[in-house]
Amino acid sequence: MPMNPTQAHRFPQVLRRTRSELGSLLEMVPSSLDLLSPGNLARQSVELFSNAANARRFVTALTSTQFHLREASVPVLVQHREAPELTPIDELSRSQRRWLGQLALELYFTQLFRSEVAVLDLWPSRFGIDASSDAVWSPRPLYLRWDARFRQGLQDVYAGLFLDDDLRFQHGVLALGLGDSAETLLRHFGEGNQRSVRFSTEALQQTLLGISQRRRHDDEPLHPNFMAFGLYLMSLTALLEALDMRFDVRAAFKRSYPGSSQR
Repeated sequence: MPMNPTQAHRFPQVLRRTRSELGSLLEMVPSSLDLLSPGNLARQSVELFSNAANARRFVTALTSTQFHLREASVPVLVQHREAPELTPIDELSRSQRRWLGQLALELYFTQLFRSEVAVLDLWPSRFGIDASSDAVWSPRPLYLRWDARFRQGLQDVYAGLFLDDDLRFQHGVLALGLGDSAETLLRHFGEGNQRSVRFSTEALQQTLLGISQRRRHDDEPLHPNFMAFGLYLMSLTALLEALDMRFDVRAAFKRSYPGSSQR
């Protein structure tokens, strides 16, 4: 996925806009930022801005992401465009909106379980259906390589929940430093068996706030990657909320999980 001369010329403009947008995006996830120490918050911000400034590294990340999506049979086309031409959500049929939301969830889990690098921008303006009825994704250069232990903790939380392994779930919660926040965290994933979940950015904010309130002053600061994870989760939630449907999160997880036979 080489960057053509026009794209290379525009990248500094995209980068300046991304830096401005990143500041605005951070304002949308204040509850997750409250969970971080100032030092860890600064450290993660520097990493994200540094990554955004490296056009070649971003193209490599997009190429790798497309490979992993194809490997997981998730039919999303990853594009390097400043602004994708997407069909407005209110012009999509119910079946298209449900299909798009399920694909977004599969993409979300595919990155967490099949790649050490995650592209974090799933906002509705960057992910949708084009005139050819293909699912396309044109993210801004907002990406990072997860710390291995942090990523393993996330994997344990999700796999523990959706594979009904309570021990693994609790291990992931503890590894992420969330202590006794397991019950609060579960609310984010929906009630029951997570087969029909409606997403809300307000509900996500309340979940993050609840986790923050349960932490004690003497708890260890959370990992810097929580900032990036908050952006990733917020963008996914904003997209699914805009699609205004209920989604089968458990099915999306199982279709994306390595070794799954549900494809």
